[in-house]
Amino acid sequence: MRLRTFLARFRLMGAPGAAVVAVPDDRAGDPAAELGPVLSRLTGVQEQASEIRARAGDEAAALLREAARQAADIVADAQEQAGRVRTEAMASALAAARREEIALLAAGRSAAEQVRRRAGERIHGLADRVAGYALGRPDSLGSDAWAPGGSPV
Repeated sequence: MRLRTFLARFRLMGAPGAAVVAVPDDRAGDPAAELGPVLSRLTGVQEQASEIRARAGDEAAALLREAARQAADIVADAQEQAGRVRTEAMASALAAARREEIALLAAGRSAAEQVRRRAGERIHGLADRVAGYALGRPDSLGSDAWAPGGSPV
């Protein structure tokens, strides 16, 4: 840079008086010549940043692979457990169905036994009534022909 150009930076730009706080402007100078040394120092930093980005990309890819592997393991475990849980649930449902079957069979046997007992109690009275009708005596049973439950004796 020539001396004249350097001194031109300090030429008065306004009326004399209090100084204005600022850096003098060098419109005639070459910005590339002034900024070149500063920016050339950033080249190493840019290369370092590129290396850091590349390493971060590699680490991110490794983390994604590991996460995918873990997810596959979790899914495999869940599928294995699902089969076991289904088997346990089916066994529990079958046991409940068997208990219900036993209870229904017992209730059915009890109801059948009641029908047999009531039939045994009433068969003689019904036979007498049929015999009375056959012999022409429909009123032969009298007023107590019906049992308390509403059925013929």
